[in-house]
Amino acid sequence: MQVEPLNDTERMLALAENMLDRYGIISRQAVIAENIPGGFPSMQTLCRSMEDSGRIMRGRFVEGLGGAQFAERLTIDRLRDLATQATQTRHYTPVALSANDPANVWGNLLPWPAHPATLVPTRRAGALVVVSGGKLLLYLAQGGKKMLVWQEKEELLAPEVFHALTTALRREPRLRFTLTEVNDLPVRQTPMFTLLREAGFSSSPQGLDWG
Repeated sequence: MQVEPLNDTERMLALAENMLDRYGIISRQAVIAENIPGGFPSMQTLCRSMEDSGRIMRGRFVEGLGGAQFAERLTIDRLRDLATQATQTRHYTPVALSANDPANVWGNLLPWPAHPATLVPTRRAGALVVVSGGKLLLYLAQGGKKMLVWQEKEELLAPEVFHALTTALRREPRLRFTLTEVNDLPVRQTPMFTLLREAGFSSSPQGLDWG
C-alpha cells in the first residue's frame, strides 16, 4: 500500500509533537537547537493554531526561555506542582545527567553559566553535569580530568551533590580516570577533595582516582 507523503503542515505538527515529548516546552531556543525548517516563525505560527484549538497553552513557564513558550496543560500543571513543592520544602535533590542529554538545557536551550576557569563546558558524550533546583552545580569534562563547580561556598557544596555524580559514574563499571583539577586548581587544594573522596573517589598522588 502506498503511503501518502506528509504535507508541510503535517510535517511541522509532527516536529512540534516531538519537541513537546522531548523538552516539554516549545521555545525559540529549542527550535534553534533542533534546526527546525523555517525556524521559529514557522513553528510559532503552528503553535498559535494549536493554542487556538486548545491543544497547548502559551506563557512564561521557564525563566530564561523568553516570552514565546508553548506547553501542554499537563506539563504546566506539573511545573506548578514542582514549584509549589520546592517553595514548601526548600530542598532539591541533585541529579546527574550526561552533558548531551536533552534534559540538560545548558549549552542547548540556555547558555552555559559564566565561570572564571579556563575549562569551557561542552555537550560531549562522556561529560556529566549535576543539576539541582534549576541550577547547574557541577560539570565533569569528558575523560574525567577536569571539573567545574559553580557553587564555590563550602556550605553550599552538600555531599549529596557529589553522591549524585558518583551514582551516575557507577553505571559505567569499566570507567577509569584521575581527576586532577577543579576550577583550575589542583583538586587537593579545594574543599571538593574531601567531599569527592567521601562520595567514592580514591586519593592518589595525582589527585583523585575513579574506578
